[in-house]
Amino acid sequence: MYDQLGIGKTIDEMVHWDPVQCRLSPGTRIKALVINIFGRQKPLYRLDEFFENMDIENLFGKGIHREDLTDYNMARALDKLGERGPWEVFSSICLRAICHEQIKPKYLHSDTTSISLYGMYEDQDGREFIITHGHSKDKRPDLKQFLYGLSVTPDKVPVCADVKSGNTSDKTWNFDFIEKLSEALNPQVLQKVIYIADSALVTEDNLKRIAGHRLQFISRLPGNFGLEKELKEQAWQKESDFQEPGRFSDKKDAASYRLQEFREELYGKCYRFLVVHSTKLDGRKTKTLQKELSRREKELQKAIQQLEKQLFACEPDAKAALALFQKQHKDNYFTLSGQVVCQEKRKPGRPGNNNLPEDIYCLKLQYTADEAAIQEAKERLSCFVLITNLDEEYTAGHILKEYKAQNTVETSFKFLKDPLFVGPIYLKKPGRVEALAYVLLIALLIFGILERRVREAMKHETEPLIIPGKVKTFSPTRKKILEAVETVLVMTTDDPYRRAFSKRYKVPRVLKLAGFGPDIYLDIRDGP
Repeated sequence: MYDQLGIGKTIDEMVHWDPVQCRLSPGTRIKALVINIFGRQKPLYRLDEFFENMDIENLFGKGIHREDLTDYNMARALDKLGERGPWEVFSSICLRAICHEQIKPKYLHSDTTSISLYGMYEDQDGREFIITHGHSKDKRPDLKQFLYGLSVTPDKVPVCADVKSGNTSDKTWNFDFIEKLSEALNPQVLQKVIYIADSALVTEDNLKRIAGHRLQFISRLPGNFGLEKELKEQAWQKESDFQEPGRFSDKKDAASYRLQEFREELYGKCYRFLVVHSTKLDGRKTKTLQKELSRREKELQKAIQQLEKQLFACEPDAKAALALFQKQHKDNYFTLSGQVVCQEKRKPGRPGNNNLPEDIYCLKLQYTADEAAIQEAKERLSCFVLITNLDEEYTAGHILKEYKAQNTVETSFKFLKDPLFVGPIYLKKPGRVEALAYVLLIALLIFGILERRVREAMKHETEPLIIPGKVKTFSPTRKKILEAVETVLVMTTDDPYRRAFSKRYKVPRVLKLAGFGPDIYLDIRDGP
């Protein structure tokens, strides 16, 4: 696939190198790194060991040997890629691959993630790309990091991606990324694309840039906007107006949705807003609500204990104190009640005719949790608000469905973080780290196209595919497709440039579905 998509050819055309002095081109060296990523068994600095039992000439061509695939050669290829500008190279690779596969990008799901590194990475002054501390999505604020920004199609094929400094905010990233997207795609294509991103997209500057490029978008209105709270309140006041588009998944525990649509202005421009209610409350919001309820209950218990210790000389004073306490501690989630209790108190000394007991008063209070109010709070927390500039051609249910498909970009991030493919990055120079990050994106591009090819082919099949684990499926995952061709054993023949399978070997069916024949394992191609 690397060769078929012309990835190595694109790299060799764009990167500055001397064919006279280089036995292997930068494109061929990057190919070795990509193969290492998919079959990650040895660290990057032990690349020659990784290729020890592989058919090197089959992979790279006649005359190429394991000794040519050293870590020094790979490092020089990363340097060349970094000097040329890896974003420009990767962008060209992406667009050529999309054209080759005849993919028409319509919905682009976009987001960022951070990659933590263990090195110190000091003395980076003057570099645009900086490995530094930032908001860690890996929950490792103690480590320096860099940022991946990614935009993929619904079938997880990258259309545009970049690598940014570790302290880049999501709001800034969206602003810059929209500009990069406009550079990568021509205006006619860009105006047909629908850009889908999380709430960090919704800032005044970002919305102005979107309008300037006439880009269509779907996003989530941030929870700290006053408009978000107003729209939710309006929706709950008209609860009977909620529409029910239903479920978007066949899973038993899948959430069901209700929604209402509004039109409001934001930063002087009118947008469509969808107030969406989900039957499944976000786990983080549940914990936040429980913490808030626990905090309020403890404060109320402490206040009650202090008040019950007070004594009053007369009943009116006690009643006034009770009324004031109930007013000051009025709570939506707890119902407070109390009564005045009369007690006898004798004066100190020997009892006598003039030493009669006096009446004193104290308070006894109780509280109960208002389950109905708590349930309503949970219902309201299950709401979120979407914002879009799409016209009425797109129904509210359709907009919600596309936003819920945002997990496609999250799935792509799993590959970039998966230790099976990535592992520790043993590179000291920030420039090489940046270049290797784009090599990982090249691998992700191949991975996405591989899955897309097989799934598109399975749409025309009547028999399911049996994947490792003896599972039958019509929609295999990328990882299972890779496992199906993980170990292919070939034998040498009298012809040094021809291999053969054993008689008992059965070629994996997934190979044909991906668009290849068994000869790719048997015929040795010419050298680079």
